Amino acid sequence: MTIWRQLTVVALVMSAMTLASLSAASADAGDACAARYPEASWSIVAVGPVSIEESGLAPEMAVRFADEIGIAEEWLVDEIGPFEVTVCLVGTGSLFDADRYREGSQRFHIASDLEEQFVAMNTDRSVGFVAPAMAFALTQHALYQNNGPAAFPEPLASTIGHWYRARMLDRLPYYHNDEMTSNLFDTESRIDWTAGEQEIFRTWNPERNFRSIGDFVDFAARTRGMDILLVTDGAVWAGIEGDWRTALRVELTGRSTPTTGWKMGIAIVVTILVTGISVATISVVQQRRSKKRPPTDAPIPGFFVDPSTESDAVSGGESR
Repeated sequence: MTIWRQLTVVALVMSAMTLASLSAASADAGDACAARYPEASWSIVAVGPVSIEESGLAPEMAVRFADEIGIAEEWLVDEIGPFEVTVCLVGTGSLFDADRYREGSQRFHIASDLEEQFVAMNTDRSVGFVAPAMAFALTQHALYQNNGPAAFPEPLASTIGHWYRARMLDRLPYYHNDEMTSNLFDTESRIDWTAGEQEIFRTWNPERNFRSIGDFVDFAARTRGMDILLVTDGAVWAGIEGDWRTALRVELTGRSTPTTGWKMGIAIVVTILVTGISVATISVVQQRRSKKRPPTDAPIPGFFVDPSTESDAVSGGESR
């Protein structure tokens, strides 16, 4: 056999092995949601580090959600690091048993397991919640897998998730204004960013997952670079928080020093108002007490009878 024939055979064999590997990977991806939720039928939407499967979705909606999830995945890989997760999207036509995630009256919205690397989401409520909710969820997996894996500090992990969620919604300018106006007095850090750690398994309602605190992470990324996202030192984040609050004050008031005098001014104004109201109330009460009663008119003649006179008249009559 000539060398060219040998090379051709090797190339054919390698191509066959590659196709077999891709087919196996595709089959494994298609079995991930089915293995966890066998009561529903699943179809592959995307295969990769972030694999996406759907059950009960219209094909065009599945493609839309996959594209939106792909945007968040690209951001996270570039800014935090590579990670793997299986996403199971549930639609109206699915036989998925949602009661497994019901908590009292709270029905299933989204569930995530960091160790088992999966996210399941009910897409029925509104198509507008899927992209931001998945951005938040994938952030938690990216942080967890690029931290050892080990649970990332909280509330830092959720705050970073809110930053990605806000970016997906294009709401950062509005959230910045919210934080700027609410940061009126204090410039010192007041949040313990590493007080806890991520929950390994977590369910939540994306409709209530709104926070403007993502503006803080936006400031940290702009001033410290993307590497700051994987720093877990609480003292470092406390320092960044102080700088962030000072920057908000400068933008809002034009001054970097805390406006603690405003607090004193407000206290003085309140004291003056309370004192004025008290003095006015006392004055009104005293005037009412000191006011003389008007003179009483004389009784109508003959309308009233003097009891003593009537008694004398009766006694005189009896004596006679």
